Amino acid sequence: MRRDVQERCRTCEVYCARNGPVKKNRAPLQLYQVGAPLERVAVDIVGPFPVTTQGNRFICVVMDYFTKWPEAYVLPDHEAETVAEALVSNFITRFGVPCELHSDQGREFESVVFQECCRLLGIKKTRTTALRPQSDGLVE
Repeated sequence: MRRDVQERCRTCEVYCARNGPVKKNRAPLQLYQVGAPLERVAVDIVGPFPVTTQGNRFICVVMDYFTKWPEAYVLPDHEAETVAEALVSNFITRFGVPCELHSDQGREFESVVFQECCRLLGIKKTRTTALRPQSDGLVE
């Protein structure tokens, strides 16, 4: 009897029209496990803000996945050279080179300059899924 009811509901045009299409399942977000400081570091750009007296409009946010230690650096623009220079001179020289650097798909992080900087320092560069800020929630 159960199979008959299920079959009837599945094939009934009136029932199917009222319930709409079957929802597609989405895979749940996965937790990323890290085991040591600087194993994975996230970076993002915030702004534009009103121009400060020093001419800065953006903030570069850097955060370690293991310790959750936040760092923020003011920037006049968010060009690849500016972001790479701020990251190297402010974060990497103080804390060391991270194993992995995670960011969104902003043009400053996808540029040849930034990719070359990561290659020279031996950093594995990862990125979020496009238009999904949840995948980089630590710095968002």
